[in-house]
Amino acid sequence: MQDAITRKTFLERAAVAGAALAGVPAIDVRSRKPRSPIRHVVISCQENRSFDHYFGYAREVQAAGFGPPSGYTQPGAGGARHAPFELKALSTPDPPHFWPVVHAQVDGGKMDGFYRSSGPTGIGYYTAKELPFYYGLFAEAGLCANYFCSVLGPTWPNRFYLMSGTSGGITTDGVFGNGVFDSKKWPIILDLLDEAHVSWKIYNAGTDPIFDTDNVAVFWSRWTHDSRTHATKQEYLDDCAHGKLPQVSWIVPSFSQQLDEHPPANVSVGMELQKELIAALRKSTAWKTSAFLLTYDEHGGYFDHVPPPKVDAYGLGVRVPLWVVSPHARKGVVKSAKPADHTSMLKFVERVFGLPTLASRNHGFDSSTPTGANYEAGGAPAPPRDGLASLSDLFDLFTF
Repeated sequence: MQDAITRKTFLERAAVAGAALAGVPAIDVRSRKPRSPIRHVVISCQENRSFDHYFGYAREVQAAGFGPPSGYTQPGAGGARHAPFELKALSTPDPPHFWPVVHAQVDGGKMDGFYRSSGPTGIGYYTAKELPFYYGLFAEAGLCANYFCSVLGPTWPNRFYLMSGTSGGITTDGVFGNGVFDSKKWPIILDLLDEAHVSWKIYNAGTDPIFDTDNVAVFWSRWTHDSRTHATKQEYLDDCAHGKLPQVSWIVPSFSQQLDEHPPANVSVGMELQKELIAALRKSTAWKTSAFLLTYDEHGGYFDHVPPPKVDAYGLGVRVPLWVVSPHARKGVVKSAKPADHTSMLKFVERVFGLPTLASRNHGFDSSTPTGANYEAGGAPAPPRDGLASLSDLFDLFTF
């Protein structure tokens, strides 16, 4: 029966069904004209920190009502309750955060499995004492209070969403390698940018071996050897200084060199890197027309009290920070009218530069998905989410 459904029909039905979950119509996938002053978008994606773990107890977040409520605890063994506590150590163990464990942590929306899965490490939080630069951003940037990672799983599936709007049903870190994905069958945002002659680069802060890299763009065959995917941090600094920043940039900090805040990395090291990157953009001629979007690929096993919305069989995932740093950003703690995830980054880029959606171009993910091993989502297809009107495109986090 499924073979009798055309891919076009399937995608139309999937888009309508996904939007229906939120009670809204499917989005028009035609190209949209840019309606903003933004001409440069910089996306920097760090590692493995949840919203509550980093900012849930910030004065600004508590005052806005987006942090854990008074008396909040997590259950442990034997009926014991455990309250979150301030982490003094800048380096901590790495809590588990793979597909089965994350589902146990979320526990069907109860959000009560973090202590049981990770012990005290899973319910520690930081403050301005440990993260002074990040907390200083409240006065001049916007922290989105309803931004979620894309899938209830680890790094690579979430980064696949960041580049393509889907993980193709992959829910583990077990699928990786140069050119492992066929670009002709699985287009990503770089394909749309090149087609529209929008300039881009991926800047790497440090280098990683292929089995550690967070630069997942090289997993796609078309981009493995493209020099634009192998730019360096120094090139970013030089491009900012000399007015050569491309229209869309990604910054990928090294995992193996512990620049990405992934435990057990010292969180202040990654924070200082982001401080340097943001300062370079602010000093550049591009600043007045720029948006620097800083997020985290997934929660890393750390606690959050907000149940993630359910948009399809794969997610959304646990809430993570998203900083919007721009002269046009709403300041302080902000909330988009619709929930946002990594796909919202794609929707933002698509709208700014008048691109089509990946959902309108990717016709390979119907009966052929999921492609990964050990998924536990009932075999549901995973077309790109940028065709869903139920997800934010981040435009309402700005003042234009």
